[in-house]
Amino acid sequence: RLYFPEHPTDDERAFSATSTYVARFYARGLAPPQRSQAASTPRSTSTLAPEAESSIQAAMHAELRAIKEERDRLRCELVDSRAEVADYRELQIELTRARARVAHLNREMARLSAELDRVHKRARNLAHP
Repeated sequence: RLYFPEHPTDDERAFSATSTYVARFYARGLAPPQRSQAASTPRSTSTLAPEAESSIQAAMHAELRAIKEERDRLRCELVDSRAEVADYRELQIELTRARARVAHLNREMARLSAELDRVHKRARNLAHP
């Protein structure tokens, strides 16, 4: 069954077409209609042979398992991606703090360098009056 029959996905359309093909193939190939029994025995509402139905159901279950595995894999990938984004944000914060610290240290070095230049100038003036 489709989640949204009015808007099936490409995969759902492909799966539906494959299921229909398999049903027709098995209905013709594995259980050809027998004229004598078909006339005397009323058939169930399904026109498929039991083998075909079980084969189709097995295929559907396999497809469902594959879809669930893919969903689980994508969920894990999403969790990992969210963790990476959180780590990235934390690194951005650390980088911003480090840049602010470097800027502060650069200003402090410039201030101390200017102070040192003034001290050297005073020392020269005192040595050579």
